Amino acid sequence: MKQNLAHIAIVVDDYDKAIEFYTQKLYFDLIEDTTLSESRRWVLVRPKGANECSLLLAKGVNDKQKCRIGNQTGGRVFLFLNTDNFKRDYQNLIDNNIKIVREPSFEDYGTVAVFEDLYGNLWDLIEPKKTEQIFYSTRILKIKDIINIDFAIAQLKKLRNQTLSEIGNISFDIKQLKNDSTKIILWECFENEKSFKDHLNSKHLQEFIKLDLVEIENSYITNNIE
Repeated sequence: MKQNLAHIAIVVDDYDKAIEFYTQKLYFDLIEDTTLSESRRWVLVRPKGANECSLLLAKGVNDKQKCRIGNQTGGRVFLFLNTDNFKRDYQNLIDNNIKIVREPSFEDYGTVAVFEDLYGNLWDLIEPKKTEQIFYSTRILKIKDIINIDFAIAQLKKLRNQTLSEIGNISFDIKQLKNDSTKIILWECFENEKSFKDHLNSKHLQEFIKLDLVEIENSYITNNIE
């Protein structure tokens, strides 16, 4: 099962005024502006770089809808805008005279400030705290001398135990191929790339390399596994 939010409706008093604010001051992209009738349009705007959820600018047409303009959540923060550059976008708010309700603060989850849109809806501007990505390494090894298979496996197991004691190591797995006992697959997982590089420079790995028991046939490193 897969679902996602496609649009979030925000009640506005005028299509063009709302489009101008979101595209000219917040620099959102205008995704669609289709006339449905003399009084209704289908207007979608979306933050630059976003690919899914859009804001549907819905014009209030009766008293019940109009009274909700600017207060769709009873005064709570309504929308949460993530950014990859808080300083840039916060300065843009100031440059465009957008009201800052709460000055920037540094929270466990990132840097955040609260601002009002042209109707008074509250937004969080957030730059999430960056976390280092887990780093993976896969290596296919070939034991050089068939006579040394048992010794090589013993030394690999020793290396595994030493690697597992490293602060940045998450896992280290060894798989010997059934159809070719000289072929070994190593799966390693580290907290980040720095931890992996520290492992490459570790004393125990350098000592294993000096034994000259294996050669690397293939090697894959990545931090893009989900």
